[in-house]
Amino acid sequence: MENFKTEDILKGLLPHWKKLTIVALVAIVVGIFISSPMVIKPLYKSYSVVYPVNLSPSSEESATEQLLQWFNSEEVKKAVCDKFDLYKHYDLDTLDPRHQTWFNLKFKERVSINATLYESVEISVKDQDPYMAKKITQGIIDATNELIMSVRKQRLAEYIVNNQNELKISTQKVDSLKFMINNIRREYNIVDFQYQSKYISKELAKSPNLSESNAKTAEGLKVHRTELERLRDVISSHIGTYNELNQNVAKYHLDYANKISFTNVVSKPTLPDSKCYPIRSLVVAIITLSSLLIACIVLVYLNIKNQKVD
Repeated sequence: MENFKTEDILKGLLPHWKKLTIVALVAIVVGIFISSPMVIKPLYKSYSVVYPVNLSPSSEESATEQLLQWFNSEEVKKAVCDKFDLYKHYDLDTLDPRHQTWFNLKFKERVSINATLYESVEISVKDQDPYMAKKITQGIIDATNELIMSVRKQRLAEYIVNNQNELKISTQKVDSLKFMINNIRREYNIVDFQYQSKYISKELAKSPNLSESNAKTAEGLKVHRTELERLRDVISSHIGTYNELNQNVAKYHLDYANKISFTNVVSKPTLPDSKCYPIRSLVVAIITLSSLLIACIVLVYLNIKNQKVD
């Protein structure tokens, strides 16, 4: 088996430099043509950088990781697709049984959402129309805010209903306790048991014989005073709970009515003024080098074949 040195290969190719030059020139022309807008539609990239804000802690994820989950959700993708009619924009046939798969591939190819080193989130969108690229970038931010707000409102609505149910229960308990206290007071003519206890004690100190009314009150205080004190404390506790629940309901209603943002925009979506794809110089370089390599291999092969024939 023969061993070929680089020097021998170069000597074999040197006589064919004109052919190689022609191949290189043709490859350059072909590369320029292929990378032109007539063959490859240029893409423009818009990007935006946002920080998470107003997000409640969930599991062990950081706020940035939570925001990434929201950005990459199917709901956001669908909302952006519907808003900008991306099936039509991407020339996808909705009658194709696999149209959702093709759309997902196209969306993944055109849209990139990643965390940065500084715990922010960068959204970049490529599109043939620079204005559409900017609109989709802003649309992703808006759709994410709306989705988080929608889920937040669902949770708040649940909190409001639950607290209102507890308010009803607490009100019923207080009313029941008040009814019990009022029955005792009516039966024994007790208005203020603390004051009346002192009054009855003074009356007894003056004379052991009490009037019929005071005697009945004294009997009621003797039998039911402890129970009245306990019921009063229980009512006080329930009223405190009621007030706390009422404050929660008011707070949840306020949060439900307000509209807040969950993204702090550091860099607004940009309007690109130059294409990001294809990189013409790279395409031309790859085609030219590939063509020269193939041409060199062919020439070396022919030289070897000729030498064997000779």
